Amino acid sequence: MIYILGVDAGGTKTTARIADSKGNKISESISGSGSFTSVGVKKAADNLNKAIFEAMELAGIDKEINFKSSCFGFAGFNVPDDTRHYRKIAHNDILKNHLDLQKSLIFNDTRIGLEAGSDAANKLIIIAGTGSNCFGINESGGQAGSTGWDYLLADEGSGYSVSVKALRAVMKAYDGRGEKTLLSVAILNELEFKKEVDLIGWAYGEVFSKERIGSIARLVCQAAYDGDKVSREILADEAGEAVLSVTTVASKLGLAGKEFDIVFVGGLFKCEKYFRDLVMGSLESRFNKINFKPLVANPVEGAVKLAIENL
Repeated sequence: MIYILGVDAGGTKTTARIADSKGNKISESISGSGSFTSVGVKKAADNLNKAIFEAMELAGIDKEINFKSSCFGFAGFNVPDDTRHYRKIAHNDILKNHLDLQKSLIFNDTRIGLEAGSDAANKLIIIAGTGSNCFGINESGGQAGSTGWDYLLADEGSGYSVSVKALRAVMKAYDGRGEKTLLSVAILNELEFKKEVDLIGWAYGEVFSKERIGSIARLVCQAAYDGDKVSREILADEAGEAVLSVTTVASKLGLAGKEFDIVFVGGLFKCEKYFRDLVMGSLESRFNKINFKPLVANPVEGAVKLAIENL
């Protein structure tokens, strides 16, 4: 049998799937983060190996087996300089003995998410989770991306960006520099704090975690539904950023007037009225042949699909 390996190595978890040459799942296993920006190169490689070898064990595959083709999708793989880090992780000393290195692909995780979400010739993916990203491919094979440069350089349209604006709005209201907002009570209650200045220790006193900051975004959505003007403005601004990313990528790919799919994924899209609907409505007014497709498949399916195409 020909064995295929697909891996979705995210900032939170790594999913490894073993499939046959037709894409049928044989086994799958999950471990910790596969992003070196989150846990470092060694820990990311350890997590990757754990997921893959557990999947091999579940499948009853002999440890001497070689995968005829493999595809890895890594969160945070955004610039060419990252290649050496992710090659060290994917082709580490233990795992490389089981891979055909000439048939091993390494991509950003948005690439495998896009393949999992659409079979169209023209397609984009917009991510609005803890972080943000936008990537697309056209019928000529052209590729383009926008944002996704992480929390310091460019993470607009993300849960993290929403959360930072919310925390700043709370402090502005506390100082008297900004409008009063329901976020003040909501965030303090969520974190079990008594006063706004308690946020200082929470924000600066612990080891930085983008996920911890980004978790505030769901409170912003709830406050928006409860009638909070500040929350609605924050979400509208971030929806505008998501639209800007999509229109930028679509322009680079020459998709104006053409039919294309847009795969959308991420927690912010669960905020339907004050984020998702704003994004969709704005894009529909710009692209009359756009098809919206929520990502319902597991992104690792996209990795398997690309690995099979590369056989």
